Amino acid sequence: MGRKKIQLKKTDYSKISRLASRGVNETDIVKALGISYPAWLRIKDEDEKARQALDEARRKEEAELVGVLYEAAVNEKNLTAAMFLLKARHGYKEGAERVQANQVNVKITLPGAKDPVQYLKEVGNE
Repeated sequence: MGRKKIQLKKTDYSKISRLASRGVNETDIVKALGISYPAWLRIKDEDEKARQALDEARRKEEAELVGVLYEAAVNEKNLTAAMFLLKARHGYKEGAERVQANQVNVKITLPGAKDPVQYLKEVGNE
């Protein structure tokens, strides 16, 4: 007989959101919820509301951190923060030409050349 399926309470979703938006890692979020990590993985996989609470909170946390970093770079003339933002968000590299961030690379592999006689046999011209 399997274990009883854990259902999150309404307050658990707000707890996930609050903790994740403050940078708390998932291991500590799981402890705060009073569940096991394997149960958390199942919940994240099956419960859209839990996954959304976590994802939205992480986006909020990221936006806030980027804002703080930006303010430090611009208003406080913090060169380290400015350099980090240029590298992380705009693809700058020291000693290299500028590269586009989030660049997509596509690799196409073509088959090797065939013997002309074999090719003509395959296409039916011989």
